[in-house]
Amino acid sequence: MTSHSPRIVLGYDGSPDAEAALAWAAATADAQKLPVDVVIVATQLDPLIGRYRAQDDRTAEGRRDAALQRLEDLDVAESTVELSRGPVVPELIRAGSGASMLVVGSTGHGLATGTLTGSVSQHIARHADCPVVVVRPQRSLHARRIIVGVDGSAESGRALHFACERALSTGESITAIHGYTSLSTRMLNLDPAGTGSIARRIAEADTFVADICTDLAIEYPGVEIQPEAIPVRGGQVLVDASAAASLVVVGTRGRDAFAELLLGSTSQHVLHHAQCPVALVR
Repeated sequence: MTSHSPRIVLGYDGSPDAEAALAWAAATADAQKLPVDVVIVATQLDPLIGRYRAQDDRTAEGRRDAALQRLEDLDVAESTVELSRGPVVPELIRAGSGASMLVVGSTGHGLATGTLTGSVSQHIARHADCPVVVVRPQRSLHARRIIVGVDGSAESGRALHFACERALSTGESITAIHGYTSLSTRMLNLDPAGTGSIARRIAEADTFVADICTDLAIEYPGVEIQPEAIPVRGGQVLVDASAAASLVVVGTRGRDAFAELLLGSTSQHVLHHAQCPVALVR
């Protein structure tokens, strides 16, 4: 069993997205004073020839050398590079067990079918026992704002704490966003009396997210935390806000997710469409 320790684990396959993930992990490691453990997953035993393919070994070793060089170039203070064999998702989940976060690129090319593609990052987000960061391209390169989805669930509470712990080290600000839906314009046209219901819903949403931020500000007095309640579905409002963010943080399941789902609809939508890196916290 892997012991719990403060460290960043990075899944690396040499692809451009993996390079971006490595750079993101290096910057985070520097800010939060964490070591980086790079994991390169090679193919499994080839059943047709009864051994590992020499070409795959050479490719994996080349990627290990490339990762070592990049870590040196990025001046990462403490790091390791591990070469392992097996199915990519279980190997990365094993390596990331108990880590501060498991970081992957949003896509990749890997050594074989089923490597660090979008589907693999989704599987890792569903099943890892630690926070998972999927490094997507950041639209606003100078943004210094972390967006956090808030819905009152335990997962969103942990997402807020994850964001605050990061902000303590990086100096980024936090915007806690509560996306919600209200009565539609069509319903209001049919029943003008609904205006009062909409006003109450807006006031409740504003109070809800403001109270959460007030409590957080007491716990994290050095972090700038702003509340926002927006009458748009949670997934879409977070994607929209991500255009001017450095990171979006969401819980893996929200308050309204079915118990059997490992990723709620909001976190899935953000993972697919965000315009900056995404952290998924369970």
